[in-house]
This record gives sequence, structure tokens and C-alpha cells, in this order.
Amino acid sequence: MTKILTMPGHIEDIREILEYCDAILLGIEGFSVNFTEISINELKDIVEYVKSKDKEIFISLNRNFHNGDLKEVENLLKKCSSWKVNGIFYTDVAVYKIHHRLMLDLPLIWSAEHLATNQFTIEYWQNHGINGVFLSNEITKEEILEIKRNITIPCFVQVFGYIPMYVSRRHAIDNYLKHFELHTNSKEFYLHKEEKEYPILERKNGTEIYSSFLLNASLEYLEYKNNKIEYTFISGFRIPLEKLKQVLSCFHTITEENKEEQKNLIDSLFSNTGNGFLYKETVYQVKKNES
Repeated sequence: MTKILTMPGHIEDIREILEYCDAILLGIEGFSVNFTEISINELKDIVEYVKSKDKEIFISLNRNFHNGDLKEVENLLKKCSSWKVNGIFYTDVAVYKIHHRLMLDLPLIWSAEHLATNQFTIEYWQNHGINGVFLSNEITKEEILEIKRNITIPCFVQVFGYIPMYVSRRHAIDNYLKHFELHTNSKEFYLHKEEKEYPILERKNGTEIYSSFLLNASLEYLEYKNNKIEYTFISGFRIPLEKLKQVLSCFHTITEENKEEQKNLIDSLFSNTGNGFLYKETVYQVKKNES
């Protein structure tokens, strides 16, 4: 069974979208990048609410951590384990090492965004006891399916939403505004390049830049489902609640007969959908030595 995993655009949207999805994915303030965040104090109540509706909840701790952060990370992992969170998305090996040392009953999902591109690296982590992998958005559909055929741990694949491109510890927007002595009350910022518009989000831990388009892999969804990919991810980042509900409803009801219609419906809701790298092979050639 393929489950729909959703990140709400706002925490208060969770109650509205639960009927359309099987699982929720959230970040934690100060511990995550590229995710809708909640505070540690809110976590227990949200976990209990989601699980009371017979849904799953995953938490992303995908920041790179400093030594001074590790005690807090350890305490948070213990809490997630005791509250029966369904899984932790991680990037920093420190999370894996702490988890391994504490022998926690808490599934780990390797979520390195740009690095989960081949079965061999995934098999390495699988042999070290991880419980799932979030595949990179920079590989093709065929590569995704090939990886799935050759590994045995659950795969998570994004099928809708903005794609994270870049994260920096620097506060790029604040630095820019200070340098040019600019002032604004806006909370939304964009990078304009080559007639494209890339959303930028600045938080306490730095700056995040996202793709100029919304991934719409609704046509590919059934192939993922037929090939037993366990989780398909729908990101609600910068998606109004009503439109997110429409997107979720479309994915929830896709069939072979109506998939073109559902894709067109999703495309009609937005002006900037695309299929990313799903059909763009990356080919490297060694340059011939002319000497």
C-alpha cells in the first residue's frame, strides 16, 4: 500500500487535511530545515492528536548540528520515542549515532535531500539499521523505480510541491537589507533569475531557497503505487489550504482512467507546475585530454 505523506503549510491546517492523507510530516523549530515547524512544547499534543485519528506522524530533524546542540537532540529523540512517533527524518550522522547509542525504538529515515541518488549508498545505511530513505528529487523516474526494485527498506518520494534547492547558515535576506539600508514588513521573498521566481525563506537557522516550480508528479503517482513505493510526499509549503485540499483530493482519487484529468486539474490551480528531473537524465562525460 502506498501512503500519502503530507506537510501542511501551517500547523493549524492539520485538522483540515488529515482526512485526505495517511501521514503528517513536520519539522521542529531549531532542529529542521525546509519543513513547516512546530515548537517542542507543541509536539506531544500534535502527535497524540494525529495518532488519535489513526494517522501516522513523522518528525524531521534534518539540520546539520553543532556539538552544543547534541544534548538537546538526544532529549528530543527520547521524547519522540516515548510518544511513539512513526519515524525521524535525519541528515546529520550525529542523529544516527545518538539513536544507535540509546537503542531507541524509533524508526530512522535517511533524508539527505540531494544525496540519496543510488542503491549502494542506501544499502550502506540499510546495513547499518536505518528504516527508510527519502529519495532525491534530482534523479529520474526510472532511477527512482530502479532503486526501489533493488532495496528492501521503505522509500519516500515527493510527488507534489516546491523542491528545496539550497540551505545556508547565513541570513542572506537580513544581510542584503542591511547592506542596502532597506526596510520591509514583508514575510515573502523571491530570487528573480532568468525570468524565474524562486521562493526564499529566512529563519533563525539561516536561509532556504526553493524551486521556481511546483512539482506535479500526478501522472507518475500510479507507477510509484504499482511498484510498491511506500510513501509519496505532498508538500504544502506556500500552498493555500483550499488548494492543498484540492491537490490531496486529486491524488487520493487518481485512477488509470482519470489521471490525465486529475493532472490537468492540479495544473489549473497553479501557474508554475512542472516535472523537475523526472525525465532529465544527467550524463557526465570525461573530457578528452588533448595534450
